[in-house]
Amino acid sequence: MSPKPKILIVDDEEGPRESLKIILKHEFEVVTLGRGSEAVEMLRDGGFDLILLDITMPEDLSGIDTLQAIRAAAIDVEAIVISGQGATDPIMACVNLGAHRYIKKPYRADEVLGAVRSAIAQRTARLRAQAMRERLLGSLSHELRTPLNAIVGYTEILHDEVRERLDDDHRHALARIQHSSERLLAYWESLFFLGELDSGSIIVKPGEVRMRSLLERLVSRVGHGSEDGPTIRVCCPDDLVAHTHPDSLARLLSVLLYECTDEDAGPIDITAARSPTGLSLTIEHDPTPFDDPTSSDLNEGAGVTELAREIIARASELLHATVSREASGDGRIVVRVSLPQRDPAPGPRPRFSSGFSSGALAASPR
Repeated sequence: MSPKPKILIVDDEEGPRESLKIILKHEFEVVTLGRGSEAVEMLRDGGFDLILLDITMPEDLSGIDTLQAIRAAAIDVEAIVISGQGATDPIMACVNLGAHRYIKKPYRADEVLGAVRSAIAQRTARLRAQAMRERLLGSLSHELRTPLNAIVGYTEILHDEVRERLDDDHRHALARIQHSSERLLAYWESLFFLGELDSGSIIVKPGEVRMRSLLERLVSRVGHGSEDGPTIRVCCPDDLVAHTHPDSLARLLSVLLYECTDEDAGPIDITAARSPTGLSLTIEHDPTPFDDPTSSDLNEGAGVTELAREIIARASELLHATVSREASGDGRIVVRVSLPQRDPAPGPRPRFSSGFSSGALAASPR
């Protein structure tokens, strides 16, 4: 037999708490509390499917404050708010925080049961869809990573064992295969990572990122399979630190670097510095064969793949970063990344979309 859905009732008045418990206890497992702060702590341990929350609790956290704390802690629980007030602003604030429904006092037993059943059904459907998506992601990840890893491994063996016996054309072809394979593998891993974030499978917490160390590591990786490729130069203060999501930033920057790394390209210059609003980073490079720096609309002339666009859009949204692209006076392409001083206060993770927000990098497919 499946366990009963678990519900937490939070109201600073004992009467309403007990009446709700009587209505729900035959169908659900019910726990009651009188303080919003206690509810947040209990929910951190997990196990609850739904919280019924009174909006007005003057002695402790209000219903709005409680729901804000729940969302800030990324606690996965459905919410129904209950209020005896006529004001709509608090109710709308809770709805904007993801409350499933609002119930007005005095309420009927069938009204409460209907709202709770609806919220539980919505949660069950969402979790089922999430599990299906995770299984699909896992299967795709395996099916794509396995052959790509094999290609990368074989090209590394060829590079180490037979490179000196190859002529220049064959060495060049081998380098392109190795670079393209590692690039595609990095893109797919980034996309799967961001997909897991989107589905709630993993949560990335902000951390301290030492930018020079990160950039040197990325340059080493991107240049690994591009021996005959362009020189990549880094200008970054040793003490420059960003406060953001480290893995997501690394994936965003690696894609931007791969997109401007071509075997026949000129040098690439990466500059990172503090800015009045946080941190700025520029990647300056010669146009690739897919770029059109003379276009009146540089976004339409940008040679960026659709897969790269998706990763850039999702990572930028997660990082609250702005990515832009323009031509410099000498005909080179300049990609600018702006990061806030510190990652904004925790809150609901953004639901990603495949399009770019205003100011973000846009491009046409190759």
